[in-house]
Amino acid sequence: MLAFPTKSITEVLDRFENLSFTCEYKYDGERAQITKPGVSSYVLDCEVVAYNPQEKKILPFQILSTRKRKDVTTASIEVEVCLFAFDLLYIDGQSLVEQEFATRRNTLHDRFVDVPGEFHFAQFANSHSIEEIQIFLEESVKSGCEGLMVKTLNEESSYEPSRRSRKWLKVKKDYLDGVGDSLDLVVIGGYAGRGKRTGVYGGYLLACYDPENEEYQAICKIGTGFSEADLEGQAVFFKDHILSAAKPYYRVTDGVKPDVWFEPVQVWEVKAADFSVSPIYTAGWGLVVL
Repeated sequence: MLAFPTKSITEVLDRFENLSFTCEYKYDGERAQITKPGVSSYVLDCEVVAYNPQEKKILPFQILSTRKRKDVTTASIEVEVCLFAFDLLYIDGQSLVEQEFATRRNTLHDRFVDVPGEFHFAQFANSHSIEEIQIFLEESVKSGCEGLMVKTLNEESSYEPSRRSRKWLKVKKDYLDGVGDSLDLVVIGGYAGRGKRTGVYGGYLLACYDPENEEYQAICKIGTGFSEADLEGQAVFFKDHILSAAKPYYRVTDGVKPDVWFEPVQVWEVKAADFSVSPIYTAGWGLVVL
């Protein structure tokens, strides 16, 4: 089940008026469902995040994205991960998707055990005022998370697989009105779309311009927030600006390889919540001490 984005905490309160609800940290990682068949069987809904067990610290998604996916041995793992579980869909042969979320979460906490640095339950608070939710949101961001997930607890709280349901709302810092910085970034590359995005670009490589060195420094990959019309229009536009190779003044690492390089002809205004030091994107390298 997916969540709808919101632009204010008051929007959350309006949507969940007269309903009991809960707030959870929104972790910055990869969504995963963990399954175990057999006599003792379960299906967990959770987030996999990069984690520093020595400092007990959540690391940015950019760190997780560098973790090898193929031909990995235990000895070669460089990026440790931790699971943060927030829902239980199935246990010992019984489906829980029709049960209230409060019941599913209670069962999750009753049947599983917190393992420091490896398996934790999503941090949550049953807050209902704007002030309480704002404080919890700030605590979430300070701990390395993206924001909050707000979910109905009892009424209208069944689990709907493969659907974006208004039973769940996400409150990310960069979604909120008046929060976050706006960046002017240049599109320098595109990633071929797959699935529903076949035939258009599914993501784009963006760069910021460094006037001192007269170069475009890769800063992030972006692939959300576009309508189908946006994607189709962008594919048509960039068709006339494809390069055979990256420009010599594009500063990128070997780990950043879009399917197509573009001329630096279009600037996008991008809103962001925070900056994090990246091991693969070159923007700001030399200005920040790792």
